[in-house]
Amino acid sequence: MDRDYSILKKNYGEKFAKLCRKLFPTILETEGLLSKVILSKFSPNHFLYDDIINNNYVEYFKEYIYSFIDIEKDKPQTNKSVKELLSDVGYDFYECNTEEEIQKFKKYYRKDEEICTFQGGRLKRNHVFWAVKKDVDKIKREKVPKRDDPYGKSVISIQFTKQGNFLLITNRYNHHVKNSDSTFGGNLENINKGLTYAFEKEYGLKINQNPYNIYGFSLENYICADNDKWYRYNYELNNIYYCPNNVIIDKGKPKQLDKSRFILVDYFIIDLKNKTIKLYDKEIEDNFIDEFNNIDKIEIHNNETGKNIIIKLKNKEYIIIKTNKFNQIIEITDNNIKHINDKYLNWNTTITKLELPNLKTIRDWFMPNNKELEEINLPNLTKIGDFFLISNEKISIVTLPKLESIGYYFLNKNEKISKYIYSQLKENNTEKTNNKNR
Repeated sequence: MDRDYSILKKNYGEKFAKLCRKLFPTILETEGLLSKVILSKFSPNHFLYDDIINNNYVEYFKEYIYSFIDIEKDKPQTNKSVKELLSDVGYDFYECNTEEEIQKFKKYYRKDEEICTFQGGRLKRNHVFWAVKKDVDKIKREKVPKRDDPYGKSVISIQFTKQGNFLLITNRYNHHVKNSDSTFGGNLENINKGLTYAFEKEYGLKINQNPYNIYGFSLENYICADNDKWYRYNYELNNIYYCPNNVIIDKGKPKQLDKSRFILVDYFIIDLKNKTIKLYDKEIEDNFIDEFNNIDKIEIHNNETGKNIIIKLKNKEYIIIKTNKFNQIIEITDNNIKHINDKYLNWNTTITKLELPNLKTIRDWFMPNNKELEEINLPNLTKIGDFFLISNEKISIVTLPKLESIGYYFLNKNEKISKYIYSQLKENNTEKTNNKNR
């Protein structure tokens, strides 16, 4: 028991080890068994305890672990086809073999919620299917979107990667909801019993995920890779998962970056040896990296809540990036930057503080997915393009004293603004925002 406890404490933290001692006293009587099972199913991380507790998943976790000890379960079998099983629960089913067939489903998605499948080339790496509710035209979008609400599930894309048959069930809201690629818990059986078996029998697509998935185990912000292990992740972009512990899961395959050389921050890779900051996925557009072309020095300082990353550019001032415990960016201080092009920190959701005192112009899609910023103060900013902080709903103070012009959908969703200063803004530009407080 003591050996198992020590192994679990080292890999997942003391609270998790204590939870396991409480949940699995019988298993712990066989030395080495519990730690072996858990290490084979969960990539080491010190967030697992909190995630299990916060999601009320203690009993699910307990059943999941016991399923590998003494419970044998078979996938429900059926004589019905995939089409018949989906029809039974109100869906029309479609298989896509051409790009033209895929594009026919674009009409069901709102312009800012289109999934990346419509960007083309998906059939090179995925098997693509669609299920559309028979009464789809009658199902209205919710005011407060939730992944598994009727609208979210009214049009779903079911995809299997060609390498590893890794399963994605994608929501109609796309990334406007959390874990949009895990609709129905990423579990075909939650759509209709026997659907997993039907896909295997009819299309030869045997899901390469933990078999307990079939019976409903899923944990928010966790993905099961093709090595049958669960990983916590921060972002999913283009079927690539970016995880806190320097792990990238690409098409189901986990890749561990060398911690002595690289730091994975959000979806950026900081190379301490070559002094660069780059995107792993070249298909992602994000001009945040444009500021870091001539790095002279990178310093990393760990603290209790995350990291302080201090970057010295040649002939320029220091840039300070602060992260939380998950290696997500939460603060940026940059006295150098004056102009920002399209798509700056395009997918980051977590920034709470932004200091860019010399910034003068911003083009389109500035931090369009940010959810946490409560105050914005850009004292020298004069011009803003379209889609400025369109998803943020927390900002209460806006200080833009030199602002002269804005684009469309400026602070689109914000209704909590209590104080705002942009005295030089031309009156005819205010019509470009949907914000009630303008």
